[in-house]
Amino acid sequence: MYLLFPLLLLFMMVLAVIFHFRKKRIICKIKCMCTEEKLELLNELTAPFGFCYELCHDVFTSRTDAWQRDFGYRWLYDKNAAHFNMVFDCEPVYFDYDGRTWMLEFWKGQYGINIGGEIGIYQAERIIPPAERKHALFHAVPEKEMLSFSVRMYNGTSLLYNLSCRKHWWLAGFSMGCYSVPELLKMDITITFGNRQMMYAFLDSMYETGYCPGDINICGNSVSFVFDRPKTPQPRMSHLFISAWALWKDRLFLFFYCRITKVFCHTLDKLLYLYEYLPFVFRHMMRIHCYSRRKPRRRKQS
Repeated sequence: MYLLFPLLLLFMMVLAVIFHFRKKRIICKIKCMCTEEKLELLNELTAPFGFCYELCHDVFTSRTDAWQRDFGYRWLYDKNAAHFNMVFDCEPVYFDYDGRTWMLEFWKGQYGINIGGEIGIYQAERIIPPAERKHALFHAVPEKEMLSFSVRMYNGTSLLYNLSCRKHWWLAGFSMGCYSVPELLKMDITITFGNRQMMYAFLDSMYETGYCPGDINICGNSVSFVFDRPKTPQPRMSHLFISAWALWKDRLFLFFYCRITKVFCHTLDKLLYLYEYLPFVFRHMMRIHCYSRRKPRRRKQS
């Protein structure tokens, strides 16, 4: 019994020495890699999560072949987001076109230890009455019906990133290791439609949602507008305590992330270091916006 404490102390000291030298070896390994090697490795690691890292913007963006596209969208995803440490503003815009109900939605807010925004285009298999839309499953559009999106994301007056002319079904951008609140984030959005009929169907729904003609610029088949204060009721407002708790946890996780990776300054180095040093933490962090895709129903894309 008297030997238990000294043995435990010795074990902890040996463990500390092992971790110290392991940490130094990992730091040395990352410093010896060139930027191209780091970028290739990080994108290889993040591809299974549906994201790629863009060094020029220091942002994670969603891939067009992301696995999330197989699972579509339900309103329940937005309602339950705070339970998964995601607190955001959202603006779903439903419109009927070509015999189906479509939905364009915009999101901005805090996603774990990331801040960012998303824009997605989804479609139902038929016309969905307004009373049923919150219960309907919307599918990600197939490649031939993707739209061209441009997004400039601001945190206050600071530009976080500028993603221009991306043909996508779900364009997302996340800045890792940052904290903000949805009210401080702003998105300048441009959407280019395939034809004017679809564009005007979307515009009519935007006006019904609460946007004014003066809020939207039209150029050809493109519309531009600012998403800062949502016009629709926000799901997170129905459970303010859970949202506040989620933001508190996000700040705590961000503190640990900064402490653990403080030996490096750039996101690219920080994440590779985290992958080598604490791989389970890296995997957990890369599950950005994964909660909303855990549904068994799939539809094959044409």
